[in-house]
Amino acid sequence: MEYERYISDGILERYFLGFATPEEEAELQIHLDIFPELQTEMDAVERRIEKAALKDAVPPPAHIKTALMQQIAAESANQQSYTYKVRYNNVSAPDSNHKMSVHIGWKIVLIVLLSMIALSLLAAIVFYMATIQK
Repeated sequence: MEYERYISDGILERYFLGFATPEEEAELQIHLDIFPELQTEMDAVERRIEKAALKDAVPPPAHIKTALMQQIAAESANQQSYTYKVRYNNVSAPDSNHKMSVHIGWKIVLIVLLSMIALSLLAAIVFYMATIQK
């Protein structure tokens, strides 16, 4: 079967570790829809990789957790107080006297574009006239 190639070649392991090529990932997604056995094997591979990672993991010192939790709490308090302080003052509809302005760069781009179109049309006409005179 086709899905057995994924199991024997280690493509599933490369996929979970992030080493699979984009082509392999796309092909794997297609085969996951076709073969439910492949999804079962993917779950098993994921559990094996997770067990191996947790088996060799070194737990961090206890004081790091408390320091991180204090820092997260301080940042979330600052973020919450900041989001509530934002206010929009002096928001009003524009006057009828305001005119829309366009940046000079866009004006130059428009002029160049129109010039290129005009020159292209002129070149086509000259080429057409030259082929008629032959």
